[in-house]
Amino acid sequence: MAPLDGFGLRDVLDIVILAVLFYQAYALLIESRAWNVFRGLAALLALWFIATQTGLEATRFLFDRVAQVAIIAVLVVFQPELRAALERMGRGRRRSANVGDPVQEIMTAVRDLAQQRVGALIALQGTTPLAEYGRAGREIGAPVSAALLHTIFASRGPLHDGAVIVRDDIVTHAGAILPLSDRDADDGWVARLGTRHRAALGLAEITDATVLVISEERGTVSIAREGELRVDIAPADVLSTLQEVYES
Repeated sequence: MAPLDGFGLRDVLDIVILAVLFYQAYALLIESRAWNVFRGLAALLALWFIATQTGLEATRFLFDRVAQVAIIAVLVVFQPELRAALERMGRGRRRSANVGDPVQEIMTAVRDLAQQRVGALIALQGTTPLAEYGRAGREIGAPVSAALLHTIFASRGPLHDGAVIVRDDIVTHAGAILPLSDRDADDGWVARLGTRHRAALGLAEITDATVLVISEERGTVSIAREGELRVDIAPADVLSTLQEVYES
């Protein structure tokens, strides 16, 4: 009997449905802090499987007793994330047809804000989800544009003191609160550069995000990336960094 005998249209449909469900679950998880927890649970399930297959009775007994309680605990702890994920699934992932080049839009905003000496903090998300830092602010979900960034930071409204989080070409959050770096240089680095730079470096130390900082005191641009902070960056270097981020 051939391996594919009896494999028909229903089986293909079954595989397609499962593939879509798994992809949607992945897409929803990867944008939230639940992704790291999910990876931890996957590691525990692998350990459980190994214990079952190799006859580690004490380990298997412990997992058997804890599993049901652990599932309920996960559902309770991540109830907000699950509700938000279902809401996003219901809304779909429509994108505006008027989305411009994010590199040029961000560069225009950075140049204008620096010239006007308007302080700003813009975090460009890499592979590490940043949604948990945006919960203290406001969810935006709008295409990134120079006008939007200028409105947020120049308005002196409740969101201008926090950071803007940009994922691909979408501003996901405004008024985000980033973790502060505890690095303290002998030359008074913290006092000289201020809280925005410390927040930018703090995020770059624990994620792969690229963070742009505009100083309202000096009108200069700094970039935090890979755990390092480069201050007073020339416009050409800012543009080069943006192009590198969006090409990777």
